[in-house]
Amino acid sequence: MRSLSYVAVAVYAVLAVSTLSSQADAFDPWHPPQLPFSWSRDRGRTQPVPTQTSFFPKTETFRLQHILAHGAPGAKTAKVFRKLKVDDQMRMEMASINLMDSSSSSPGSSFEHTVADAFFPDTDHHDDIPDPESADGARARRLGRTISTTNTFPFPGRRVPNAEDHDTVIAMVRMALDCYVDPERQGWVDIGDDWEVDSEIGWLEAGLRGYIFASEDQKTVVIGIKGTSLKLFGTGGGPTGNNDKLNDNKMFSCCCGKVDRTWWGVCGCYMGGNQCNQQCLVDDLIKDRDEEESYVGIGLKVVDAAKRLYPDATIWLTGHSLGGSVASMIGVTRGYPVFTFQSPGDKRYAQRIGLVKADMSIADHKKLAVWQFGHSADPVYMGTCNGASSSCYSAGYALETKCHIGKFCNYDTMAELGWRQSIQAHTILTFINVVENWPNMTEGREIVPKCTVQDVCDDCTQWDYV
Repeated sequence: MRSLSYVAVAVYAVLAVSTLSSQADAFDPWHPPQLPFSWSRDRGRTQPVPTQTSFFPKTETFRLQHILAHGAPGAKTAKVFRKLKVDDQMRMEMASINLMDSSSSSPGSSFEHTVADAFFPDTDHHDDIPDPESADGARARRLGRTISTTNTFPFPGRRVPNAEDHDTVIAMVRMALDCYVDPERQGWVDIGDDWEVDSEIGWLEAGLRGYIFASEDQKTVVIGIKGTSLKLFGTGGGPTGNNDKLNDNKMFSCCCGKVDRTWWGVCGCYMGGNQCNQQCLVDDLIKDRDEEESYVGIGLKVVDAAKRLYPDATIWLTGHSLGGSVASMIGVTRGYPVFTFQSPGDKRYAQRIGLVKADMSIADHKKLAVWQFGHSADPVYMGTCNGASSSCYSAGYALETKCHIGKFCNYDTMAELGWRQSIQAHTILTFINVVENWPNMTEGREIVPKCTVQDVCDDCTQWDYV
């Protein structure tokens, strides 16, 4: 019998619901205040808010159509790869699972979301830019080459989600939330290697899951990457918690997760003191990616499978926390636009695997179609969940980086709402409340935050890389 311990790749990625706690009415550092939802049941999204952009050429409605699931690295079912076609009955069953906490007034998801898109301007176009979806781009991928970020964006006339549209940001983050719903259904079809396993039990939960939302004409799909299942103080995390932590500590630490002398490293590149072997780090991370021992490597496989399901479609990506960072790496590698939510700083990791240069200019960062949304009270997004007194340190997470590739879109809840930083502010439900109510919270001063490049941002400056 085949066994399955899957790394599910969801076309929307979100932080594990098991880490969520109810929001307290009174403010305290662990429970940011619950914000009221403004929700229209007949439209399935918030009432329209004036957009900050002058271009608004098209809106599209996306419905969950497929789920792809891949086994977790290192598990007995690491090679298992399956797909599931989602029908109307399944969407109804999944919609009945309420992921919102009991204090929320928002209805459950219908697994249908409306997104506004925009055109990239063609003023920065160069004739020698290879389209990743062209024959040249496909040939480069077969040869194991990644397309330089300076040659990736923009493409004139390409559609991307509109980062200045309030409802679009809500729709993209809610697609990430949808990825937490486990489809406990029969009908999975193998699309990977023939893999003998001991049991079918638990195959869906352990792995990377991808949910594919397609537009009505199936010419645009959104793929959400379900990444980390945060495991704090021995609670939560689920079957993938330990493997999620390994990927977190490799991607977002300065040197193999070796925070101090009390920590065991997750690779062999630490040289003692504050020295780290730079080439060792690069070789280790690239090997993990190319041999599908990391979530980025598996995510590339899943997204490529989604592209084969929808060969003529434009691909967009989204994800939350680790899932968002995995999505951003895939997006830059393949040339797909990405919305991430509350993801750790991923710039250092992108440099190590060769996606961006260490001296990449602000102008080139602006060309990346990567929008990284979060809020200032979230220590994971802001890169402050580290040090011996932090909850991440206590739980064994070496989240030491704060710098993001692409554009940084920060809802400043500390300045506008008086919040203090807390690990509870990292939950996706808290963030959805912030996004949906931001125009009211700022009294109309800001509909969505202005997205800028983190021009003065350096990670791991205390380390000596040799």
